[in-house]
Amino acid sequence: MENKTGKYIKYAVGEIVLVVIGILIALQINNWNENRKAEIEERDILQKLQLNLRDDINVFQYQLNFKNNMIDSYKQCLDILSEETVATKEEFMNHFSSILQVGSVKLNMTTFNNLQTTGQIRLIKSNELADNIVSYYNTDYTLWQSALQDYTRNITAPYVLQFDYIPQLIINDSQGNQIEMTGQSKDFKKPEKTLNDYKNNYFIINTLRQKKYNLEALIPRYKELLNSALNLDKSIQEYLETK
Repeated sequence: MENKTGKYIKYAVGEIVLVVIGILIALQINNWNENRKAEIEERDILQKLQLNLRDDINVFQYQLNFKNNMIDSYKQCLDILSEETVATKEEFMNHFSSILQVGSVKLNMTTFNNLQTTGQIRLIKSNELADNIVSYYNTDYTLWQSALQDYTRNITAPYVLQFDYIPQLIINDSQGNQIEMTGQSKDFKKPEKTLNDYKNNYFIINTLRQKKYNLEALIPRYKELLNSALNLDKSIQEYLETK
């Protein structure tokens, strides 16, 4: 009886051990599956962030080129008005044509906002990378941009619209077709202002100087954001390649 009891105990212990081993294996497999699922979700999140960043990069590059051209145009205008450069009214208006334009940058925050709403930013295992992502999307870049927009819309536009005909502006649509944004002044009876009218107008001179100043202050901020976006995109790519 003692011999049989010992065998039963050994058998029961063996069964328990097997059950425990089975549970541990199942937990290990479940943990592996959960980790694998988290890695897939993390990769998907980071790749979506890269797409958003590359949208930002394209916008920054376009706006930097656009605003540098505006600065050059306003410099040409001021040279003409100060008579450092001899030019016709038509040549002046070609440079003056963007005076009512602003153009602004708005970060593509689609993925980041979703991460904040759902709390999924915790899936990014690199604390340093997660911190850099949060820092990029919380950068305050709107001060000079808002100043340019407010000055153009609230001060420049009302005056220019009543002072003279809006300069003819031709832009390209997404298919590369040219679109004329304003009509020819010859279609109307009221005469245009002369180049001398612009030369003797304090507001025109000052608004050109002010917009040029705003743009020159805004461009370094855009360059900083462009470099931040490029570096963050590179960091994400390097992190993904280690996974």
